[in-house]
Formats: sequence, C-alpha cells, structure tokens
Amino acid sequence: MADIEIETSEQALTLALKLAIQAPTDEQHKLATDMAISIAHGMSPDTVRICKLAAMAAVEYEDTFK
Repeated sequence: MADIEIETSEQALTLALKLAIQAPTDEQHKLATDMAISIAHGMSPDTVRICKLAAMAAVEYEDTFK
C-alpha cells in the first residue's frame, strides 16, 4: 500500500470506511468501523454520505482495475 497523506477529516473518514469495507477479519472491520464513527461525529449527514460514496467508489475502482 502506498503512503497516504491525510489532510482533512473527510479524507480520514473516507479511508476508514474503505478499510472497514475491505477488512479481512471481523475484528479489523469493527476497529475501522469504530474509527469511522468517531471521525464522522460532528460532520453533517451530507458530508458523511459523500464520504461513504467515495469509499465505495474507491473499492469498486480497485476491484475493477487491480
């Protein structure tokens, strides 16, 4: 995995959601999900929705072009 610079809470949430989607174990899924919930706290519902869509698109892109 390449080094990733996270500069915004939106980027952090998107990455946490992506990690939760792709987690190979239930424990890792729970950790990433808990992290995403913590990051999303205080964000608007629209911002969270956009981050979810971005995470799903990133996973689909990787699945398609890997």
